[in-house]
Order: sequence, then C-alpha cells, then structure tokens
Amino acid sequence: MKHRALLILLLAFPPFALAEGRIGLADALRQALPQAPEQALVEARQGEAQAVQAQAEGPLAAPPALVLGSQGGRDQGGFGEYREWSAGVELPLWRSGQADAQGRLASRIDGQAREDQRLIAWELAGQLREAAWQVALAEAAVAAQEAASQEARQGQERLTRLVALGERPRADLVTLDGVLLELDTQLEVARAELRQALAAWRRVSRQEAPPAVTAEALTTERPLDELPPWTQARQSLERARAERETGVLAAKGTPALGLMARHEQSPDSPTRDALALNLSLPLPWERHRQAAEAALRYAETEAAVRLERLAREWQGQRQQAALGLEAARKQAELVQRRAQSAREELRLAGRRLEEGEMDTLDYVNVMRRTFEAERAARLGQLEVGRWIARFNQAQGVLP
Repeated sequence: MKHRALLILLLAFPPFALAEGRIGLADALRQALPQAPEQALVEARQGEAQAVQAQAEGPLAAPPALVLGSQGGRDQGGFGEYREWSAGVELPLWRSGQADAQGRLASRIDGQAREDQRLIAWELAGQLREAAWQVALAEAAVAAQEAASQEARQGQERLTRLVALGERPRADLVTLDGVLLELDTQLEVARAELRQALAAWRRVSRQEAPPAVTAEALTTERPLDELPPWTQARQSLERARAERETGVLAAKGTPALGLMARHEQSPDSPTRDALALNLSLPLPWERHRQAAEAALRYAETEAAVRLERLAREWQGQRQQAALGLEAARKQAELVQRRAQSAREELRLAGRRLEEGEMDTLDYVNVMRRTFEAERAARLGQLEVGRWIARFNQAQGVLP
C-alpha cells in the first residue's frame, strides 16, 4: 500500500525528466565546466609544472653569469702604463640529486593541477545539484498551490449552488472568497520563488534551459581518500614536501664553474693572454640551511594539518548527509500518510457540508489542512531526492 501511494505521488509530480527544452545535470556540468573562471588557475598551475620540469631537464641549476673585469696602473719606478682586462662566464652547477628533486617537484605541481581540475568539477556539480533541486521544489510548490486553488474554486461552485438553493447563507461565500484570495496570494509567492530559483540556476549553469531533475541512484559509501577536496589537499602536502627538499638543497649554495679569458699589456713586457678555469664550491653553513628548512617545514606541517582537519570535517559532513537522508525518508513517509488522511477528511467534510451537518468555517479549516498536507507530501518526496544528491555529493560522485 505504501509503495502504491508513493507511485501515485510521483505520478502527480511535474515530469521534470520528460519535459522538452530541459537540460540534465550531467550535460549542464559538461557545458559549464570549461566556462568556470577557476580553469585559468588550473592552466596557470600546469604552466608552472612545465616550467619547473624544463628547468630540471636543463644543464644548469641557475642562469649563467657573465663576468667582466678591467684594471690599469703604472709600473713601480717607472712611468709606463699597463692595462689588463678579463672576460668570462660562470656556470651554476647542479648539486647531487638537485635536478631529480626539481623533477619531483614538477611532478607534484602537475598532480596538483589535475586534482584542482577534479575539485572544480566536483564543486560545480554540487552547485548545480542544489540549484536544480531548488527549482524542482519550487515547481512542485507552484503545482501544489495551483491544485489547491483549483479545488477551492470547485468547492466555491458547490457552495454557490447550495446558497442558490437557500441551504446556505450568502455569508459562507464571503468566507470562501477569503480562502481563494489567500490561496492566490500563496500561489504568487510560490511563482516568485520559482522565478528566483530559475535565475539562480541560470547563474550557476550558464544555461537558459531549466534543469531536468531526476532522482539519482544512491551510491555506496566511498573511502575518504577518493574525495576531491581530500585528494587535492594531499597533493598540496606532497608539493610542500617536494618544495622543502628542493629548498634545502638550494640553501646549501650552488657550485659554479668559471671560464675566464685574460689579457695583459705592459710597455716593457710582451703582451700576455691566458685562460683560467675555476670552480666555486660553497662552504657548508648550517645556520642558513636550518633557516631555510624551518620555513619550508612549517609550510609542510601546515599542509599536513589542513589535510587532517579536512578529513575530520568531511567525516562530519558525510554523517550529516546520511542522517539528513534518513530523516527525509521518514518524514516523506509520514507526510504521505498525513496527506491521505487529510484527503479522506476533506471528502467527508464536503459531504457533511452538503448535508448541512458542518459549518462552512469548519469546512474551510479542513480544506486548509488538506492543502497544506498535500503540499508537504509533494515536497517531502522531492526532499528525499535532494538528500540522495547531497549524499552522493559527499561521496565525491558526479551526476
């Protein structure tokens, strides 16, 4: 009996998925994702990864330096002059393992860009889900109000006949007219909320077509490390570790190979030209290395703490989605039973009204309760669908 009642209720809903000129969530996500402004950040991150990888594959640890020198003077005891100039290039060299560390950093940055892309798609999917279900709820509210207004007018027609037969006072029509005005006001409010929901949907989806909302299949609970926010935070931690590795090596200083050409000219001596090859090896200086590593280790620790905090937060949000879905299911069942009871109560009240056994004001109160119960029943089942979508979102599943 319960399943039959739910089927009747679903058939009474507006046919969202079958309506023409609508767009499904998957198609809306596919079309809106390339237009997301956050895509520029992903492209910038990918460019950063390519630049760091190109540096790691290069022969030098830093740009080469051009070294120029010139000097002149007088010989001791004489009046002649001598001149000397030198020119060369200094080539910064990779430390042992430094190029490999730079390559690992590039790989971590590229992985971070991929997770950024997944996170953008997941966040946009959540916004589309919420906006689409808000439209569905607003449309159902409008449909419920229209049905209530139509039924109230049918009651008005019956009461008009009774007044014409002299079985009811004309004042009863005035009472029912007030109910109709109230219902019409509620209908306009519901239509305004629908327009606002559609406007919010267009802002998020960048689509003029309204959403085609369909009930999603409830997914199974997935491991937390598959959730896009968590995987993106994990990649941020991996990048922080790689930056600490490269930063510590860079803090030790960069060896440099120098190649110099020297020319010396003196009045009483032949001109002399020479080539010089020198190697510059930075001496270990623990304080500088520790200072650089301390700042980088703090950034790594901060990323690790953020990852742990995110894990706790999302465990709570997943639990909240599961509890919300359970509560929505129970409430949908209760309001459906209440709507069936209210409908039967209204039927009996209508018979008693026609037989003169019920006052019009009492009948109007029964009518109000019935309309409210049926509206709640319509929205209650949609709330179950929305909480299923929220649960799937909390599991990292795209529509």
